[in-house]
Amino acid sequence: MEGEESVDASVIGSADEVVQERICDDELILIRGPKARTAASIIIRGANDFMCDEIERSVHDALSVVKRVLESKQVVPGGGCCETALSIYLENFATTVVCSLIFNLFFLLNNEIFYRVQENN
Repeated sequence: MEGEESVDASVIGSADEVVQERICDDELILIRGPKARTAASIIIRGANDFMCDEIERSVHDALSVVKRVLESKQVVPGGGCCETALSIYLENFATTVVCSLIFNLFFLLNNEIFYRVQENN
């Protein structure tokens, strides 16, 4: 520390063990047995930097989803669930209508769109 900087003792944590270990080609500092369990580390390893970047983005996205769910206490389903629900509803509705030819046609069209979207993802 330089100058007049100071650290309050209440913000300093404690641990049973702090060690530097070599895992494959990397030197890591591991903190074992912390008194307060408010943090965790995720070690990302991959064949190359591109793969590690992709894994990091995926982990970030997943943690962001968890954070949003914990903040809002709501989950909005995704991944084509609206299209699937509409398809099921229209299929059931088309079987109850006397003039079901139009609805069956619309149902088939909706299914085709759903499968095309699914193929592109």
